[in-house]
Amino acid sequence: MGKLKKILNYGSAETCAQYVKSDGLRGCAAQRLTIFEQSSTPVEASFHKSQRRAHIKSPMRALYLSAVCCLFGQALAWDQQPDGYEVIDGPDGPEAVDAWRRDWTAWKKMELITNRYDPKDACNVYNIQKTQWTQQNFVQTFLMINDRSIYDRETQQYTVDKYVDEMQSRVGPIDSVLIWPAYPNIGVDNRNQWDLLRDLPGGVEGVKGVITDFHRRGIRVIIPYNPWDIGTRDESGLEDMVRMYNADITTLTETIPELQADGFNGDTMYGVPKSFYNCSNPLVATPEGGVPTAYLSHNPMSWGYFFGYSHFPPVARAKFLESRHMVQICARWSLDRTAELLTAFFNGAGYVVWENVWGIWNAMTEREDETAKRMFAILRKFGTIVSTGQWTPYYEINGNGLFASAFTLSSESLYTVISTVQKDMTYELPLPVDQSGDDTRVYDVYHGVELKKQTGNSTNGTIVKVTLEPRAFGAIYVTKSGNDLTQFLNKMQAMTTKPLAKYSTTRNLLQQQLIRSDSSNTSTSTENSDMVRVSGTANWWFNVSGVQIEPVSAWTPNFAQYGTGVQFPWENRPWNNHSTRLYVQDFMIDKHPVTNAQYSTFLKASGYSPKSLDRFLLNWENRNGAPTSWNIPAGLEQSPIVNVAIEDAKAYANFYNKRLPHDWEWQYVASNGDSYDAYPWGSEFDSTKVPKVYHGKELPTLDPVGSYESSRSTKFQVEDLVGYVWQMTDQFCDSHTCGILLRGGSSYHPISATHSDPNWYFPQALDAQHHNRFLMISEGYDRSPMVGFRCAKSIAPAREFDVVE
Repeated sequence: MGKLKKILNYGSAETCAQYVKSDGLRGCAAQRLTIFEQSSTPVEASFHKSQRRAHIKSPMRALYLSAVCCLFGQALAWDQQPDGYEVIDGPDGPEAVDAWRRDWTAWKKMELITNRYDPKDACNVYNIQKTQWTQQNFVQTFLMINDRSIYDRETQQYTVDKYVDEMQSRVGPIDSVLIWPAYPNIGVDNRNQWDLLRDLPGGVEGVKGVITDFHRRGIRVIIPYNPWDIGTRDESGLEDMVRMYNADITTLTETIPELQADGFNGDTMYGVPKSFYNCSNPLVATPEGGVPTAYLSHNPMSWGYFFGYSHFPPVARAKFLESRHMVQICARWSLDRTAELLTAFFNGAGYVVWENVWGIWNAMTEREDETAKRMFAILRKFGTIVSTGQWTPYYEINGNGLFASAFTLSSESLYTVISTVQKDMTYELPLPVDQSGDDTRVYDVYHGVELKKQTGNSTNGTIVKVTLEPRAFGAIYVTKSGNDLTQFLNKMQAMTTKPLAKYSTTRNLLQQQLIRSDSSNTSTSTENSDMVRVSGTANWWFNVSGVQIEPVSAWTPNFAQYGTGVQFPWENRPWNNHSTRLYVQDFMIDKHPVTNAQYSTFLKASGYSPKSLDRFLLNWENRNGAPTSWNIPAGLEQSPIVNVAIEDAKAYANFYNKRLPHDWEWQYVASNGDSYDAYPWGSEFDSTKVPKVYHGKELPTLDPVGSYESSRSTKFQVEDLVGYVWQMTDQFCDSHTCGILLRGGSSYHPISATHSDPNWYFPQALDAQHHNRFLMISEGYDRSPMVGFRCAKSIAPAREFDVVE
């Protein structure tokens, strides 16, 4: 999740040390630079000079950086690396290829010797049969477990087959899936990352069932590991062990086998340390931030955020050092995934299909889907050659925006060719002498046809020709083995009949709908005793922003294009920042959040029982039988009700002919209407007016409502709005994600391990001009000990607001 902030490009160890100390060489990149323009010029020419970053241009600089940063990185967590260290910059042009290849080949030899890397070591992860599936793990999907394509909240059923069928119809076979349960919700209470995994629908057995279903479809399953999560609850029995190290290693080595998962993703990690590796029973590790050479022997995969280069395509450093290492290129915020896909094909690398980014839908286009389907059909077919053969990046550059890599194993070679220009191109591949004879057959495996060798000019000997579409790719397979490719060639012929240019490149934002919570109950119950009448206004400025961490504007300058945030009824798309003038109707709102005693009265009067009892009123006692018989812990009768899902809150409101307040109504009250105050009591925060904030691993005991009278809204006399418990307002859904806006912050806020990165825990939203969004999964998962609610009631139900033109 992190951001590699800067490049280490200094001339002295002293400067490097000073930089490490001051900046911390932040975590992983979220956004790669745009390297293509819509023109026919080669990609190098269109790389924006103003955005160029320093890069590892020479082998000597690479050795220098490796030595210096190993020296000073010992003071940092996870041996953080300089920006761009994951890639090797390509040669300056065709005339520089020979020297480039010679220099980097020499560097590779010295780098492996320096790090005492032994490719034949029996304990080397690539030699262990159990982990060798990683070498052909080309397509991994990033699956936010809140996505509605994987779980149906209404039926309370996982829908693995639905998800797999949909994805594979678009991008072809999936090799692995990373299921993601914690961030960005983690930190709303003290549940740790493992709690949130266990709190998924069905608990551990439910997650095991999901993994079994994926395995049935031939898909491996990875779970995440968030090393920065040290501020939440300790695992039982591990309270005296160090988080990020022994405690987490213990939990991982127990959890992965228990779930029958296949490995873990090391979030924000620059390589997973060897302390996590057990040769006799290895855990498959995929660090997000790439892998340093010292960790290469026990990290079989890594993500690749490829930037920090001036010549496209960049070379995957880890794969260049060890061809069996699977680099999976990841660019979740990319608005032009063709660039990353071409990079993957050139490198014989994998790709992370990531569209649901923390509840923000950044879709693959039809063309990108089809590109991935064709590309990985080829790499998967010749996966053994690509992963275990001799790789020669920049086998040839023709100077016209065409680049080729060669992968050779025994008498077979696969040549992957990419085009960076906006027109059809013919590529002439010069064959080496040992592949020019009559005993060699050559295939255009992209179009599914056999090629005839031709005699080129005096400088390139025997050649074959292939045609490449604009900004696309091709592949040539050369063999003496006589392998029967008929079935595969027929498949590729059919797959490539329609040109890529015929597929749409439109990337539409998903439309969201505000899910109304109006009462539909015929009950005559009213229970208005604790309600306050709020006088509306004819022209009120509703100005609010979300506090979600990502996308961060400094890291993703084009963040406004992603549809971050929510879509109010008057908006034409989701936004993170909202500003409009509303005619606010008079309404009523609870003076305090709903209390345990009030909810107990509701249970007895209504007989309400939720579809799922998971975590329902988890802090109550004697939770046996029907909830009507459960007991409130002594002393908490007047404390706010928590551990309720939105369904539970709506059931209460509905019974009393009320509803949840709209987000603008909550803000209108908290900001004192036309006064536009930042806090209910005024413009400045005052910590004495709210409960003490707990940053520890245990939750605070919630005081009775009304304990902080000085925090009340000065205009409307509504209390307990800020710093107490998060309060539900509006729910928004699109076809993939449902989320609920939470207001007021709470008296609990953990602090994560990293100081140079953001605090990755659920951000507070104490002032009236900010809200946060909680991504909904299931009733049980959503029930938090720090989230409650209060009710509102329309006085003029048909007109709660009007937008003022």
